[in-house]
Amino acid sequence: MTRRLLAGLLPLLLTACAHEPPTAPPKPADPPRDGKVSYEIMPAGKAGEYQMQDGQTSFGAQPVTNDPPAYPASLIAENRAATVVHAKVIVDGDGKVTDVRDLDAGGDASHAAYFAATREAALRWTYTPMTLVQEHEGKNGVISETRSTAPFSLDYAFRFELKDGKPVVTTSR
Repeated sequence: MTRRLLAGLLPLLLTACAHEPPTAPPKPADPPRDGKVSYEIMPAGKAGEYQMQDGQTSFGAQPVTNDPPAYPASLIAENRAATVVHAKVIVDGDGKVTDVRDLDAGGDASHAAYFAATREAALRWTYTPMTLVQEHEGKNGVISETRSTAPFSLDYAFRFELKDGKPVVTTSR
């Protein structure tokens, strides 16, 4: 009995899963890359986390496109030591990066070049919107919900280094 029920439901479930994803607009041409770049998302800590209200949950805020920055070509010949650039990526309610802020105080001309590469790459990134779900209890105990999108930010560490004369960039969050 259970097998027949599952066999009957399987085509229905598979049909429900079949859908055509929306086509993304064409992205701008990538800058030439002479090496790899990587990055990590840095933990925000309690002070930097979005504060949820009672009865509120969220989902989304996931990267859709996030190609790493290119190592600045002008700095490759200098064979510099590894450099880490910390940046805050600010995302609007639609999931588009609107600003990239340098979290490192000061810095020399090489830092400015590394940050410029970081900013250029991160401004091309997109995310799924962060959706906030607020539950409301009505007079008769009926629960309803409202959904809205909200801007958010994430802090990243971008590591630029040369390995065997080849540029490598890593990112962490």
